[in-house]
Amino acid sequence: MEQLSRLETSFTKRFSHHYQLAATYTLAQLHDSIGDPCQVVKAADGTPACTRITFRLRPDVGSEYTLAATDQRHRAVVNGIWEVGWGLQASGVYFYGSGMRQGVSCSCPARDTGSGGGPVVSTTERTCRATAFVGSPLHRVDTRLQKRIPLGGRRTLDGMLELFNLFNHRNYGSYTRRRQSRVRPAVYNTNVAYASRSAQLGFD
Repeated sequence: MEQLSRLETSFTKRFSHHYQLAATYTLAQLHDSIGDPCQVVKAADGTPACTRITFRLRPDVGSEYTLAATDQRHRAVVNGIWEVGWGLQASGVYFYGSGMRQGVSCSCPARDTGSGGGPVVSTTERTCRATAFVGSPLHRVDTRLQKRIPLGGRRTLDGMLELFNLFNHRNYGSYTRRRQSRVRPAVYNTNVAYASRSAQLGFD
């Protein structure tokens, strides 16, 4: 079972006076549950069958209806274009995303069932939600400068310089997510959204 609650807002300033501006903001909350486990019993024909457990289970054995992995509360994007003049155009986009909730694994036995992955830590039977860990926020600014050069007649040449993650903000998208680890060290993520500053030069 999964439920998404979301509020979306936007602002747009259409192109006039040589510039335009747009902004969006989303407030969201994602809950889910995979449902309670079943009990395996032998059916009348001797084959194993999974029957529903009718009594209430503890949160670490059952499945809580709670905030889900990939839940991200805040997300904002601002972008704009400015015609500077003399064939020069500047544009950019700022992206912000609050920390994304991620699943946490546990190598300890789940209530002595012999299987790992349960939320029980050591022998204290202390429970915690499997998605209790929230990553760091994401900040990213990408910019572009474009210069149109006339070549005579209808011919033109556009030169472009693009800078990604302009301020070289440290963005992390992956972490070590073992419940026994007090520290959640970030690990390398190949997604371009988390890349360090880079530049690109091109002509059209």
